[in-house]
Order: sequence, then C-alpha cells, then structure tokens
Amino acid sequence: MEHKEDINIKNAATILLLSVANADYKIEKEELKLTKEIIEDFFSIDKEEAYIVVENAINELKQSTSFFEYGQILNQNFTYQDKIDFIFCVFEVAYADKELHFMEQHLIKKIAGILNVEHQDLIKTKLKIKKYL
Repeated sequence: MEHKEDINIKNAATILLLSVANADYKIEKEELKLTKEIIEDFFSIDKEEAYIVVENAINELKQSTSFFEYGQILNQNFTYQDKIDFIFCVFEVAYADKELHFMEQHLIKKIAGILNVEHQDLIKTKLKIKKYL
C-alpha cells in the first residue's frame, strides 16, 4: 500500500499542473491528456492510477483557494533536479495549446518561486521546452 505522503506528492504535483492548465479559466482536453501522461511518466505509475490522481486533483482544485501549500509539499520532497524537471512539465502543459498565456506565465513564475528554482534555471527550462516543442 502507498504511503499517504506519496499520494500527497502526486496530488500536489497534479494540482499545480492543472492550475497552470486552468490559468486561462478553462482546462482543454489536450492539457488534461498531457497532465495524465506527465503524472504517469514523472511518478512511474500506470494509466489507471494516473487517471485517479488527476480526477481527485480536479475535484480538489475546484475547492482550493491557494496552490502555495501544494508547492510546499513538492519543495520538501523534490530534489533541485526534480524541481527543474517538474517546471519543464509545467511549461509542457502551458504550451499544450501552442501558446503561453500571460496568466500561465505568471503562475509558472510563482510556482518556480515557491520551489526555489533560480531565475536562470527557469529561463533555461523555458528555452529548452521551446526547442522541444
């Protein structure tokens, strides 16, 4: 059986990804699909578990007022490299609709700040995702 902490980490990561997807007040199908794939990959879980994690995160996101607490969970449990990899995933979701909305950009900066990702690493990651896409 999984530790509650592992579930919290997956949940926190998913909520932050969905927060970026929802920055323009609508989560597109493509963003949702990508979020599921990222969670599956990032945490090495199967499709079914990823689906459950995302469904739970969507419900929690609707009731959530602040994503700061979710960032703190990741901050305490991720290595610096994990954080940079996660920011890459966040950009991936933000660019799912082929453009970076200014609200998404703002939210990514906030998330990077909570995760203590240095500005230069944020910029490098953004450039890397642009090449990747």
